[in-house]
Amino acid sequence: MKTNFLFTLLTGLMLLSGCSEKPVTTYTINGTIPDNSLDGETIYIVNRDNNNSKIDSTAITGSTFTFTGKMDTPAFCQITASREYHVSFILENGTINLYLDKSELPSGTLLNKELANFRTAQDKMSDMIDSKQRELMEQIEDKNERMQQQSDYFKNEWKPTFIAMLDSFLNKNSNNPIGAIALNYLNIYLTPEQVKPRIALLGETVRNTPNMQETIQQIEALEQTAEGKPFVDFTIEAEDGSKASLSDYVGKGKYALVDFWASWCGPCREETPVLAEVYKQYKDKGLEIVGVAVWDRTIDTQKAITDLKITWPQILNAGETPGKLYGINGIPHIILFAPDGTIIARDLRGDNLKAKVKEVIETK
Repeated sequence: MKTNFLFTLLTGLMLLSGCSEKPVTTYTINGTIPDNSLDGETIYIVNRDNNNSKIDSTAITGSTFTFTGKMDTPAFCQITASREYHVSFILENGTINLYLDKSELPSGTLLNKELANFRTAQDKMSDMIDSKQRELMEQIEDKNERMQQQSDYFKNEWKPTFIAMLDSFLNKNSNNPIGAIALNYLNIYLTPEQVKPRIALLGETVRNTPNMQETIQQIEALEQTAEGKPFVDFTIEAEDGSKASLSDYVGKGKYALVDFWASWCGPCREETPVLAEVYKQYKDKGLEIVGVAVWDRTIDTQKAITDLKITWPQILNAGETPGKLYGINGIPHIILFAPDGTIIARDLRGDNLKAKVKEVIETK
């Protein structure tokens, strides 16, 4: 009898305790910076899901900082104290621990623990490909053979494993920002046809963030400007008021290579000798090349044209317009158009670019 009474009492206390627990409705971020060189500086939480809009601010005290507030919907965010000290994390209600050093991962809340798991899985994939490259360097002296084996390993082993890892995180996190992060990585390695059904897996809130809407629009643009599609025209007004259109060069009866580039882009500058070689060889055989300077200041583009001794025509100050129309999210991006303006090939580089131009010019 006494035992039954005690059991009933304890059970009642447990139920009362459980009923009295309230969901966490605010966030507290406890942050640490490796040194106190930024004492007194103001830092911000920016929402990477919403065009880096600012959510909150605080001042650094010594080498620590604290944020407190309320977040209705978890978001992928970032705090940048300096070029060296920054961290990405999931802002959600609860206690979040951040250390602004690249070697440390966010912790505290469930989603930040999952984000840490995602980063760890990414690191393992990076280690895999680095290890394979070292192995091939030691085993194979011939550069061409080594590069071919690296390419085969990437295509047949590493890439499928990476995609499977990303799919796993997407499926587990389709209703939170980590699912969106995984999908944006998948968008790098998969075709629009492969990405679209994965977007459908995302919850409505995640799918409707400004960042994911940009991804959806980019995929739609890629579909509309895929190989075999007609070119999409655009007109850019220069700082002096003059105007230039893509149709000034494309669809004019010549093959046209269009190089979307910027002066600050190292790989773009590295591609210039390839374009120069192709231009010299085929400009009198029915090929035109035109550069389109995107995301760049006109003065910087003009200096690069001089420094790199570029002789083909340029459309300056194009900004974001071409990228949005053609679904370009990285440069250089070089597209080959047929004489009637049909898109023949996209994202051409190096030897592949030279081989494709040779194929269409010499077999026409």
